[in-house]
Amino acid sequence: MSRIIVDTCCGPCALTALRIFAPPQHEAHYLFYNPNVHPFREYRRRLESFEELMGLERQPYTVLPYEPEEWIRAVAFREESRCELCYRLRLRKAADVALDEGYEALTTTLFASPYQDHELVALLGNSICRSRGLEFVIWDGRDGYYDAIASARERGLYTQPYCGCLLSERERYDRARHGAAKDE
Repeated sequence: MSRIIVDTCCGPCALTALRIFAPPQHEAHYLFYNPNVHPFREYRRRLESFEELMGLERQPYTVLPYEPEEWIRAVAFREESRCELCYRLRLRKAADVALDEGYEALTTTLFASPYQDHELVALLGNSICRSRGLEFVIWDGRDGYYDAIASARERGLYTQPYCGCLLSERERYDRARHGAAKDE
């Protein structure tokens, strides 16, 4: 059985990971660290949804403090690379937790979303984990994304309309103005 930290962006994406990283093959511990989410009210809604799901599924989890300053410092004046910097920030923090808590492996629910750059997440995750002596587990949950969203809604869990950061929220409204908005 592998002991794995699952970096978790939200409840809906965690639904897919719960299926993939279930016992007896895995002993998963879910980590919620999302300094990119803006505004704070949005962060709270996502956190509450995540905690509700973890309670319903009786899964162990940790919530790290909300530190939007960390995300702002990481992306300031590098907005065009914000996703890469955000992935790196979150995966480094998750890898540090995995090491501190004695876990062998790390993965992320970013792999559940068709809106994330899976190749970049894999590249960064492998590099970060290799430097810390951890295994980075790559998986593809995109085919179950819309089913997970539907399941989350059936359970009454909050499903967010954008990735999370201030800039992705602005892009959501720009797309809506041009008739192409979608749930992320």
